[in-house]
Amino acid sequence: MTYDVDMTTETRSPLTRERIIEAAVGFADEHGVAELSMRKLGAELGVEAMSLYNHVADKGDILDGMIDQVFLSMPPPEPQLDWRDALRQAGVGAMNAFTAHPWVVNLLVSRASTRAAALAYMERILAILTDAGFSDADTHHAWQLLASHTIGYAIQQATNPAAGDSDANAFETWLSRAGNSHPNITRLAPLIMNCQFGREYEFGLEVIIDGLASRLSLID
Repeated sequence: MTYDVDMTTETRSPLTRERIIEAAVGFADEHGVAELSMRKLGAELGVEAMSLYNHVADKGDILDGMIDQVFLSMPPPEPQLDWRDALRQAGVGAMNAFTAHPWVVNLLVSRASTRAAALAYMERILAILTDAGFSDADTHHAWQLLASHTIGYAIQQATNPAAGDSDANAFETWLSRAGNSHPNITRLAPLIMNCQFGREYEFGLEVIIDGLASRLSLID
């Protein structure tokens, strides 16, 4: 006598911390981090919420792991690059990660813990500046400037989505009533209404790099 063997049984991947964090990042990308809960995350993974606690301490531990994963997704600059190109590549890489995961910037400013992956990114930037010849003081100032520029634009992007039709109509109505009282705003209105955060960020990054290069030339 022979028996038919059911080969369609699904093999579920074992639950691990890495799988939990990956699922949490995907959930936040789709629904926002405010909607994340242990119950919903368990449902995403096909397990009871209590099963998650075998691999993570609590929701805060998951949030910290999500921050780490975003920073780990930022590729290091290619080692052969000039310091200007290395800063440019690192900055754009960070902004791309914040754009892909807009929820992470709020976690960065709201959670007190400093994550290992974020510190590794900071160390990378400080090394680029130090190797370029900046003094310790200027390296510190440059880091603060670069970090503030990046976080600032990430916050703007996360909290100010692209203007909709109602915003555009309201702005055009205001322009029609303003007459000649705001000539510069009127002239630049098309650019203002079509502001692209990525492009604006890169413009500011170039200005910062040019300023740092000028500063370094004074040292040389």
